[in-house]
Amino acid sequence: MIWEVRIQYANGKERILRACKNRETALRYVDAMYSHGYPMHLAYVVCPVPEQPAFQLA
Repeated sequence: MIWEVRIQYANGKERILRACKNRETALRYVDAMYSHGYPMHLAYVVCPVPEQPAFQLA
């Protein structure tokens, strides 16, 4: 499974920072970013990438 490290802003928008094959590796990236301090208006999150796309291209 592929895991994405994302930055989530206070307004709900998300941006993908990195993709990892291993969840533990993705969590280590988040831990490393938080080791520099906790920002007030954003969060770093780890999300799985769905195996199948949510829509089908014609």
